[in-house]
Amino acid sequence: MIADEGPLDWDTSAAADAYRDRDMRLAEELIFPAVLERLGGGSGADRLALDVGCGTGAVAARLAGTGQWAVQALDPSADMLDIARTDRPHPRVSYRLFDGRTLDWLADDSVDAAVCCLVYCTDPDDGRLAALTAEIRRVLRPGAPYLLADLNPEATGVAFSTLRRGEPDTVYTDGDSVATLLRLRDGTTMTGATCYRSLDRYRSFLTEAGFPSPEVELPTLAHDGPTDEAPAEARTAPYMILTTYA
Repeated sequence: MIADEGPLDWDTSAAADAYRDRDMRLAEELIFPAVLERLGGGSGADRLALDVGCGTGAVAARLAGTGQWAVQALDPSADMLDIARTDRPHPRVSYRLFDGRTLDWLADDSVDAAVCCLVYCTDPDDGRLAALTAEIRRVLRPGAPYLLADLNPEATGVAFSTLRRGEPDTVYTDGDSVATLLRLRDGTTMTGATCYRSLDRYRSFLTEAGFPSPEVELPTLAHDGPTDEAPAEARTAPYMILTTYA
């Protein structure tokens, strides 16, 4: 049973500190390997990847650690970036504050890959996300991959081991604010709100920016025992991973 410590505004230094202590096991098992696999191959640390909305730097550090990428890790939260620089410094990662909308310091066709993990669900502003998606498309080289990982819109109300988004038997529509609990490493939770969007809305962000319609993966945990004894994350995908190319 996850103990609830009460609501927390995710856009504060207190939220950044709590986010530092979140239980990342599901993301580490279901999102991180897919990102590394899809961006694997090739060689040379001079290849540039963007980690858009890097938070505390977990994905950026993993990418840089492969030795195949130089990473620009971007976030609109100075508090998150302070934690990332402290907890995950890396000679091939440069952390940068940005406005969540523009990448105006980057030239057209100058980036070799981009990832954006668990970011769109935190921003209720469709206009800002549309502008950001168009900017990512602009800076990517032709054929470069864009991986967008986010909460699975078909998994609302499911109590996973490290998160629960929304209430069971509740129908959400695009733009709805959904109460979301994230487990911390000490067993308590931080509570905030995410913005619900359907898979079709995610597709439209990408296609309206000029990307092809994405490949969609819904990863679940492997489980060898009886189905009725499987954890929720072995039966339902907590996350979705969308892959498209410039």
